[in-house]
Amino acid sequence: MEWNEFCEKVSRMLGNWKNRLQFNYDNNKISYIIATQEYIYTIDNYNDLRQQAEQYDFERYSICDGNSYESVVDIPDIDSRRRFSIGLEDKLTELIVSDEEADITYSFHEISRQLIWYVIKDFDVRKRVFSSVPSQFFERRCETLAEKDIFSLIKMITRLPLAVYIETNTKKNREQLQRYAKSYLFNVAYNFDFVFKAVTEIDDLFPQRNVLPRRRIQNISELMAPQLLYKEQLVEQYYMALTSEEPFVKFVGFYHIMEHFYEEVYNEDIFKSVQHIIQHPGFSAKRTKDIVKIVDLIKKKNRQNKEEFQGSELEALELTLRKFVNISELINDLTEFSNSIVDYYKSSEVSFSKGDTVDLRDASNEKVYKKLAARIYKTRNALVHSKSNESRLSERGVYNPFANSQELTMEIPLMRYISEAIIINSASPL
Repeated sequence: MEWNEFCEKVSRMLGNWKNRLQFNYDNNKISYIIATQEYIYTIDNYNDLRQQAEQYDFERYSICDGNSYESVVDIPDIDSRRRFSIGLEDKLTELIVSDEEADITYSFHEISRQLIWYVIKDFDVRKRVFSSVPSQFFERRCETLAEKDIFSLIKMITRLPLAVYIETNTKKNREQLQRYAKSYLFNVAYNFDFVFKAVTEIDDLFPQRNVLPRRRIQNISELMAPQLLYKEQLVEQYYMALTSEEPFVKFVGFYHIMEHFYEEVYNEDIFKSVQHIIQHPGFSAKRTKDIVKIVDLIKKKNRQNKEEFQGSELEALELTLRKFVNISELINDLTEFSNSIVDYYKSSEVSFSKGDTVDLRDASNEKVYKKLAARIYKTRNALVHSKSNESRLSERGVYNPFANSQELTMEIPLMRYISEAIIINSASPL
């Protein structure tokens, strides 16, 4: 990242506060004013920092040099975030836990300038948004900053979280130090009922723009009286999925809406298959082989016996999609959400579940429902199955809540619009 790119990204990250700070930059320096005092950050300062940062091994928002490991951490749930006061942050950053026998120290501290350099380097000013300190607190927070350098300013305005820090005098590789950091985070969660997660994706720090669907009605006066009576059980699942911030809960909630009809559509399919056999002009109830044909069909359909549902869930999911979901309407809903998301499903497999790519625009292809069902079902299995069977896990994958949450989020629009189609198309007149 060259100087001019750095200045441009910092300028974008400061957003509306640039004018209040009288922020300016040229080929040699950045200047800004806090409480009538001017501060300067020069290109020489930047080049020194860049040289320091590039001595570290950077990977997934952590830096390592063999004797130290620093990883950005964030608070993933609203309750913990609410309880995390400034006073608690101060106590936490003052705490140093030592393991003298293993020669390792554990701590939390504000993100180092070297790690912030990498965060800024990864920041996409065209796609990202970030939390900002409220305007009424801005000047006061600026004035109370212990250091008023450009990096402290960025940390304050963008609310960059803390970092977990591991240090040792004995040279260790990245994987070892990373395991120590994860163990320390678990100890904190276990003892304080307070969860920090290691940040592994830029989306964890700065969410993409347009992450929420647009309102279908912009003018509230356009809302019409309902004409349909929706199944209450499905609506409850829909509300749960819609109001949750956790993509896991959203996905499973929407999946339960699809699952509601498995037995119904599966039995319908068996009925139609048997009906097709007995209505054929060549069928005879007096021939043993014709009766055996029906018996074999039913046995095949029920080859997967489960307490809740007898049959193939994957096949039942496909039948549910075929019955309730119009692919053209699904494409329209998805395109309203994002112009690129249909292409994303066409080109991107769900990596952690090996969920199939699906070309929704290929409506003439009879396999589109099969592919769509496979993508959903494999991802569902990766979410709900976590048994310690290595061969099975490598075969079907397993969901890692922190590492895979952003990828799972990309599946939520698909799940939501399919669920809405099922709720609407299974409703009865009011």
